[in-house]
Amino acid sequence: MADLTLAPIEIGFQSLLAVSSLATQPLADVETLAGKAPLSLFFLTVAPSGERKSSCDKLAMEPVQTWEEDQFAAYLHSRKSYEFELEVFESLHRKQVRVCSGSDGDVIETNAPQAPIAPIVPRKVLSDVTYEGLLHHFEDGDPSVGIFSDEGGQIFGGHAMSKDNQLKTSAGLSKVWDGAPLNRTRAGDTLTTFRHRRGCLHLMVQTGVAESVFSNETFRDQGLLSRCLISQPQSRIGQRLISEGADELQKRTAAKQTLADFHTRITGLLSQPHCTNGNPRELSPPTLELSPDARSRLVTFANEVERQQGKDGDLAHIAGFASKTAEQAARIAGVFSVLADPTTRVVTATVMWDAIRLMAWYLTEAQRALDVGHVDPSLHMAERLRVWLLDKMPREAFDKRTIVRFGPTSIRDTKTVEKLLGILERHHWIVRIPSTPVSGKKAATTWRVLSDV
Repeated sequence: MADLTLAPIEIGFQSLLAVSSLATQPLADVETLAGKAPLSLFFLTVAPSGERKSSCDKLAMEPVQTWEEDQFAAYLHSRKSYEFELEVFESLHRKQVRVCSGSDGDVIETNAPQAPIAPIVPRKVLSDVTYEGLLHHFEDGDPSVGIFSDEGGQIFGGHAMSKDNQLKTSAGLSKVWDGAPLNRTRAGDTLTTFRHRRGCLHLMVQTGVAESVFSNETFRDQGLLSRCLISQPQSRIGQRLISEGADELQKRTAAKQTLADFHTRITGLLSQPHCTNGNPRELSPPTLELSPDARSRLVTFANEVERQQGKDGDLAHIAGFASKTAEQAARIAGVFSVLADPTTRVVTATVMWDAIRLMAWYLTEAQRALDVGHVDPSLHMAERLRVWLLDKMPREAFDKRTIVRFGPTSIRDTKTVEKLLGILERHHWIVRIPSTPVSGKKAATTWRVLSDV
């Protein structure tokens, strides 16, 4: 992937592992140190615009898109047959109702018509989706999906993650990661529960969006971030020089063949029949067991991570993430195992060691990315306001009303503005000036932002 796009290798790997999770999660669960878990993985990839996130995502997703297109043609044919059978059923049902309602006594109809079952919509990938939209998909859609977006800012900045929906959406996604039942309750409607579904996630976000996400108390406290495998690679912009030499051409040719082999493997996994419990919309995958040596290695890793979560330990500030590393390692090992052999039922020690080494790298990435949590989120918001003031009114007087009306959307409420202005004033980034009319209106208190030059 890196040879073909010249993007950081970490971005390509995130895309490939996310697609691998999507392809394997309906085929198996995996034994962990505390029961079993799905092969569903959540990823956050952080990189600036121009780092070729979309190029990597497109290459990795190619077999999934092709599978959806191929399956959709067959779905349309099945849908027509279903709609015809439904018309027949409804007609026979109405006739049966008339017969029963006109009878003098109780009528037991042993040959009552049976309603046809709607075909499953072959949609594997959802992009800009809300939690309600995800539940709506599970009504008649594929029970195993991926929420993928190379513009993750659309989700974090959209309706799904608005201030009113953040807790609901993050809690719902956490349940998807857990493989837990998903409940939907509507006024005037019965409770609907979607069981035995699977969902993975890969959101690519720019650095500014990531900073606001990582410092968001709701995401941290609820546990969504602790379930995400984060990568924030060093930028390669300015180093991606194209060479047409023989060695480079040979390298790209080999890369294309390797990627084609991966696509073939993913296509084969997507074509594998799902194990169900009789309901095609509910998965019942077998469980991969850990070999004794694999379990022993995982226990050693879990204990070492646990020790580092103690007071003043290196992982104390990301204990939520660190506490899930053993399970994450088991999930990754399960993905690797099924990717290599969809018929396997055992995770070997070698595969587990690969997963542990990778999980140790993710721990390091999480330490870097989530260190933003050491800083009071209010300071980040105050800095965002300061930058906005320097850009919008570097020499103008302003008051609270100006910011509430026109300031950054995330801080347009009076209490928050008052708090942030207090922070900026204490740190001498703004200064009070004699009361000055703002936009032609009298203001009780006005400030001016100080230049950072």
